[in-house]
Amino acid sequence: MVRERIDDWMQMAKDLAHAERELQIEHWVYITFEYREDDRSRVVLHKIDMPRRMFDRWQWLVEWRRAKYVCQYPRKGVQVYYCYYDKRTGLQTGFGSLLSCVAAAKAQITKIGRKMEEYVSYMSGNDLFFDPTTDEKLRCAKKKLAQKRAKYAELCALLQSEVAKHRANPGIYKLFIGFRKLGEFTDIPQARKFAEESGETGTFNLIGDRFRDSWYQPKHIGEAGN
Repeated sequence: MVRERIDDWMQMAKDLAHAERELQIEHWVYITFEYREDDRSRVVLHKIDMPRRMFDRWQWLVEWRRAKYVCQYPRKGVQVYYCYYDKRTGLQTGFGSLLSCVAAAKAQITKIGRKMEEYVSYMSGNDLFFDPTTDEKLRCAKKKLAQKRAKYAELCALLQSEVAKHRANPGIYKLFIGFRKLGEFTDIPQARKFAEESGETGTFNLIGDRFRDSWYQPKHIGEAGN
């Protein structure tokens, strides 16, 4: 049972990797060493842009440079920020991103198609009465496959739209609370002001071109007393 689960996970990872290759996703990581002023404005000390596959080998460099800046600015709370993105489209990757959703949808299509082929092959060799044109399980699988393909087409259309929008306006910042998008802004102060005045409580995420910032906004004192 455990072995089957491990095999399923490994096959899922292979399907996802295959989908990313077909989509020509190029994983890169943009690293910034920075600290925040009292008003949350950024002071960027250094930037590194490298392929994701090189990151593990050069982790020591990141740690060394952070240690250097911590010694240089001991009171500033120097932090390292990582922005994982696709070099070809410029869009961010990672859990919940549009690119990861497209790749996952494509991987699911591959998985269902493979399961259908395995099922037809097995039933054809073990059931004399098997008819692929009338088999109920196969019919349900085909229906599910059609739904997955429709969802994939929808995500691809959205991806093309986002890529075009990103290339036309690379300076746009998108504000989220959790995974819920609140809006798009032309600069960071504008987005932060909107977040502060939104009345929302929780973790805000601000995403831009090779930029990501997160902060928690608690309830205001007046609201907490209600």
